Amino acid sequence: MKLNIKISELKRLNNNGKIKISQIEWWLLKYSDLFKKTYDFVYSQHLFTDDDGTVIRLPPFGKPTDHEIFLDLYEALDKISDFHRYEKYFEQELIEYEKIKNSPPNLKNWLANNEYLGADKHVCFIYNYLDYDENDQEVHLKVYIPSLEELEIYIDRKDFKNTIDFLEKFNELFWTNSLL
Repeated sequence: MKLNIKISELKRLNNNGKIKISQIEWWLLKYSDLFKKTYDFVYSQHLFTDDDGTVIRLPPFGKPTDHEIFLDLYEALDKISDFHRYEKYFEQELIEYEKIKNSPPNLKNWLANNEYLGADKHVCFIYNYLDYDENDQEVHLKVYIPSLEELEIYIDRKDFKNTIDFLEKFNELFWTNSLL
C-alpha cells in the first residue's frame, strides 16, 4: 500500500491551513473500497485458535504498519464526518432554543430531547477537536491520529458552526444548571 500517496492527496486539499469537511468526505468516498479491503486484511491478521477451537485475535504489537495507519486515518476522518451529519439538526435546535430560552419548562424539555446527542454522542466533541492549544487559541477543529502525530489536519470551524454553538449552549444548561 502506498500510504504516502493517500496522505499527500489529503495534504493537497489543505487550503490556508484547513480542509473543508466536503473535501474530507470526498477523500473518504474515494478510499472507501480500499478501507473495506484493508480492514478485512488487518483484522484477519494475528488470528490464533486455542486448544478448544476458539478463535482469538491478538492485538497488533510493535510499530503500526502502513495498513494500520491508513485505518487509523480513515476512521478518524470518518468519525468527524459522522459528527458533521448533525449540523442541520443542530441548526434547527438552535432556532428552537432561541424561541424557548426564557421558558424553564420548555428548556427542560429541549435538554431532555437532546440529552443523547449533547451528553452522550457528542459529549467529548469540543474537548477532542477544539482543545489542542495550551493558550486557548483554537481556531479550527483539529483531527488527531495517534499513529500519525506529525500529520496536522485542521477542519474549517465554519463547517461545524451549529454543532459548536449547540454544544456550548447545551453544556452550559445541562452540566451547570439545575433545570433537570
